[in-house]
Amino acid sequence: MLQLVTPSGEPRTAPFSNGELPVTEQVQDIAASGEGQAYFDQTVDGEHLRVLVQGVGPRGAIEVARPLDEVDRSLDRALATLTIVGLLGIALAVGLGLLVARTALAPIAAFTRRTEELAAAPDLSGRLDVEGGDELARLAESFNLTLAALERSLESQRHLVADASHELRTPIASLRANIQILEDADRLPPEELAGLRSDIILELDELTALVADVVELARGAKTDDDEDDVRLDRIAADLVERDRRRWPGLVYQTRLERTVVTGQPERVQRAVSNLLDNARKWSPDGGTVEVVLAGGELTVRDHGPGFAREDIEHVFDRFYRAESARGMQGSGLGLAIVRQSVESHGGWVRAENASDGGAVVTACFGAHTGPLETPA
Repeated sequence: MLQLVTPSGEPRTAPFSNGELPVTEQVQDIAASGEGQAYFDQTVDGEHLRVLVQGVGPRGAIEVARPLDEVDRSLDRALATLTIVGLLGIALAVGLGLLVARTALAPIAAFTRRTEELAAAPDLSGRLDVEGGDELARLAESFNLTLAALERSLESQRHLVADASHELRTPIASLRANIQILEDADRLPPEELAGLRSDIILELDELTALVADVVELARGAKTDDDEDDVRLDRIAADLVERDRRRWPGLVYQTRLERTVVTGQPERVQRAVSNLLDNARKWSPDGGTVEVVLAGGELTVRDHGPGFAREDIEHVFDRFYRAESARGMQGSGLGLAIVRQSVESHGGWVRAENASDGGAVVTACFGAHTGPLETPA
């Protein structure tokens, strides 16, 4: 379409034009001034047109229009194509995202299923497979270590219960037999009755000590008891004085340096007491028990037969009784309690034989403080 717009705003259509274009206010302004140019879209009789207006001086303005049907169809096709491509891209991205997420989360899902299976299993012998060196592998390794520690703990508890049950049978059976005999006390001679009562008291003492030992071991290496500064030298000195009164037939030689350890006083005292009891049991009449505390290490030595070669590796095991100790009083828990108490304080314990005879047990209760001087 082509038409001339006069300065007065009158349109004059060219003979070959397909129709007349509406004269807008903007076109009138350009025609009146004869200057300027404008582009705009216009719809005439339902047809979308692109219109160019150009001022031509005193004659007004030339207005040229071109149909945009083909351009609109091209844009529609491009829009449809872009929409389809966009939707396909979104679908592809979602699919790839799900695939990547599923692939990445598959090990975690397998890890979760396996941990649930292990949690539901009746025993703790199962383990997670550890593959690679990523964070999940480290988590699996940590989980396996936790399972192993828990398995050892439960196994230790089972052994403790089984061993305690076995050890309790003998004193309970003996006590029961003596009590049954005591029912016929009227028929027993006075001296036999007195011996029977003495045996019952002795068996009760043994049973009480055994139960106390089992309870101590059942507490484990770590407890919730408060820790405090403990004068190890004073505990050792007090216990030695106690044993001197109880066992006047033994000679106790001491050299105790001032030593302060951080720990639970009750457990430290129990460990030292058990060390002295062990030395006392193996000391001959008139024998000497040496107690030395130096450099944070407490050493207790007796002058008895010492440890047999086959026993020395097992003296700290629970309920272990050397062949030579079968007939002696005790539960076989004394040195086991010593080890548990010492290790709970971050220390160590060692058993060996003295070169000139006798057993030597050395215990260190971890870090210690205090000037190394003999206490007053």
